[in-house]
Amino acid sequence: MSIVVETLETRTLSLKGYTILIIEDNPNNLGVIVDYLEETGLKVVVARNGEMGLKRAQFAKPDIILLDVIMPGIDGFETCRHLKVDEKTQDIPVIFMTALDDPEDKLKGFGVGGVDYITKPIQHEEVLARITTHLNICDLTIKLKAKVEELTQTRNELIQSEKMASLGRLVAGFAHELNTPIGVAVSAASILEERHQAIIQIIEQEEVDEEDLISALDRIKETAALTLSNLRRASNLVSSFKRTAIDQSSDEIRQFDVNIIIKDIINTLNNQFKRTMIEIKVNCPSQLIIYSIPGALEQILTNFMMNSLIHGFEEGKNQGLINIDVQLLSDKLHLEYSDTGKGIQPDMLSKIFEPFFTTHRAHGGSGLGLYICYNLVTNQLKGQMACESTINEGVTFRINFPVEISLPKS
Repeated sequence: MSIVVETLETRTLSLKGYTILIIEDNPNNLGVIVDYLEETGLKVVVARNGEMGLKRAQFAKPDIILLDVIMPGIDGFETCRHLKVDEKTQDIPVIFMTALDDPEDKLKGFGVGGVDYITKPIQHEEVLARITTHLNICDLTIKLKAKVEELTQTRNELIQSEKMASLGRLVAGFAHELNTPIGVAVSAASILEERHQAIIQIIEQEEVDEEDLISALDRIKETAALTLSNLRRASNLVSSFKRTAIDQSSDEIRQFDVNIIIKDIINTLNNQFKRTMIEIKVNCPSQLIIYSIPGALEQILTNFMMNSLIHGFEEGKNQGLINIDVQLLSDKLHLEYSDTGKGIQPDMLSKIFEPFFTTHRAHGGSGLGLYICYNLVTNQLKGQMACESTINEGVTFRINFPVEISLPKS
């Protein structure tokens, strides 16, 4: 017969399919409690001392353990200590059975990892109620852990998705920015071809006009210089994009120059800012070379700048200033980012680092940008991040994180 127990403290729980290990040296106590618990549907495993109990806990993998305190050999407290240091048994709830009523003994039991006490002489209904309660708690804990893992996985997927979306926007901006110097270089190369033909025509004349020839050669020189400068700009853009794209998709710790990272970000976002009246100022010591995660720093600054553009300056319609100030304070990098945009409402300021919080959802905002920044600072960089804002005056983000310092070579 299977007994179903329901109390005010627990939901309805069938005990069938659960295993209980009873570690008790008194055969009379064992006989009475075993018979009763087997009637409830529990599978009962018994051990007559602590050493045997530890072995049976290994192979039986019980869902709960009833453990006598006073036993020959190792007592119940020591047995519980052994159970709690073993990865295979440390999560099994242990309920002590004892005739001891000294509060210090009970505190000792909780101190070694017990979850509850049953006082001898044992009352069957009390034992059953306590077993049911703790099995129910275990079930709920397992389900909660599974839900936390599921939510963590979902969060990681969303963050990765946002990172890829950010990288996609970066690629689109880079491609647009690269079009200009490549287009100019292609046009200049075409002009070079035409001027090459013009020189041939001059040379083929019966009388070569020296001034015409020199003039044509000067135009070729100017056009070649224009071609070269634009190809160099394209090359620099590619190098900048390559560094940024690799870093933003990597969590690698490496040596880098903070100034170069900031310049790369500004170059990468130039297409979004070049038609606005937003000025960008950078105050950073030259040759500030550190060991950290450049990709994290790039993602943070990219999100800050895009937030300023979209939210602070109304999609770039308003003019203003972005200021990036970097200082090395002892073994920590201090970064202060501020803009003179419209600021953040006081009632929203405490929520900006929460996932999915955005005031721009109607325009496609995911609400993950500042949440990702906060996680990058606190989890990856092991630092702190804070935000201050005044309406119609702007916003300031302050970040501190530990770094290893590499002095520039002389």
